[in-house]
Amino acid sequence: MNIVDRIGQLLAIIAPGLPVYRENQKGGFKEPSFYVPAIGSRGQPELFGRQKRTHGYQVVYFPDPKKPNADMEVMEQLLLDQFLTLPGFAHIRDRNFGRIDGTLTLDFNIVLWVQPVDDAVKLKNMEYHGVIANGSK
Repeated sequence: MNIVDRIGQLLAIIAPGLPVYRENQKGGFKEPSFYVPAIGSRGQPELFGRQKRTHGYQVVYFPDPKKPNADMEVMEQLLLDQFLTLPGFAHIRDRNFGRIDGTLTLDFNIVLWVQPVDDAVKLKNMEYHGVIANGSK
């Protein structure tokens, strides 16, 4: 499962029944709904081949058009209270809220430490020549 799917699952828990879009919609977004784009990544090398990766994402909330300001205020409080961690995966860091063109935006980072997986066979068999000491004389 990718990170955007995990974000969508968390949003579905916080606001059940609201659509979560990953792609821009030609006909526009149903309101209320969420749109989740990735906004960038960066990596920093660390010891032993590890890497600290910071992935930036944004949640755009399209409020109910009948009461947009009140709806955005309620959603902002819900996200402040509950949009804290992707369960069993990573913490949500650097949350910043804003209001742009009648939408509520939340920019945040997911920080992961990754290490390359070496699937090569390390030891197929071992030949031993000698005796094993058992500690007795």
